[in-house]
Amino acid sequence: MSSDIITTLKYLAHRRRRAKGLSHTDSLDQVAVELGQPHWRELAEAHKRGWTPDPAKVAQLEAGTIHETLATRADYTALAQDALGDGLTFTRWEPEDVSPMEADQIFGHLDGVEFYIAGDEFEVALGVQGWEILLDQPPKAKPQLKRLGGRVKSVDALDPAFVERATKLLRIRARRMHAEVAADWPVASTLPDEEGRALHPLSDVLSAEWYCLHCDGKHDGHAMSRNLWHCPDCGATPIDMFPEPFWNGDQTPPLIVHAGPRLWCGPVFASAFRVPRLRCLLMPRSAKARALQGVCLGLRLRRPPSLWVGFRFR
Repeated sequence: MSSDIITTLKYLAHRRRRAKGLSHTDSLDQVAVELGQPHWRELAEAHKRGWTPDPAKVAQLEAGTIHETLATRADYTALAQDALGDGLTFTRWEPEDVSPMEADQIFGHLDGVEFYIAGDEFEVALGVQGWEILLDQPPKAKPQLKRLGGRVKSVDALDPAFVERATKLLRIRARRMHAEVAADWPVASTLPDEEGRALHPLSDVLSAEWYCLHCDGKHDGHAMSRNLWHCPDCGATPIDMFPEPFWNGDQTPPLIVHAGPRLWCGPVFASAFRVPRLRCLLMPRSAKARALQGVCLGLRLRRPPSLWVGFRFR
């Protein structure tokens, strides 16, 4: 058995820990027991001796972990129906084996107007009659209304009252996006400690103060965790957040190389998960950052979430 499956099992234990509120040790031990080992340490030792788990048991463990994660999440379909009443109906959704608001693509009618919703862990969108409302990943992101190509069939979608209700529906879908992102991060990244320190989900740095590379904003750990590690002021991405404003002094810009346990090393037993989506972020964007002569490249996989590698050139 390669180390890839160990990475897979650790990831599944992490998801179980978040879903059931277990300790790190207990979640690892539970995974080991379900695979026929008395505890995690014995599983690790057996791995060194060449032991391999039954692929069917691993697949069952993956399916159970997904079910536990969904079971502990809010019922977004019920939330949407309660918020919008009889004016909201769902006509179809894909995949069909989940509730409508848990699907990747959703189709329905809102106040008699046909709509669709689609999204991933980076943004969600609600489209209707030639127009689309977009919400980016940060919880504080403001909705963007844009016109799509082609002729607009009706102006009903531009009615302010309808836009308000459609945005309310989209924000409920965005709450699911926020939950999915947070579930892949360490607990300390979404729940600061008693001293207000929060763990950066990409660099694993613990600090009570965080600074934005783009706007010089200063924020505490609670503000960062609430906004999913995007700058609350300018919306800069998590890779732009640092515990010290090194660009304002003589400090040397840090070399960031992160390939921790959230790196997906091998999707050998990952058929139950969705196909990873790859996103690249090339830094820097601002003139201030360009003056630092630094480049950061982020490779983001859907599950597990991140591989971030930074380079600093002299």
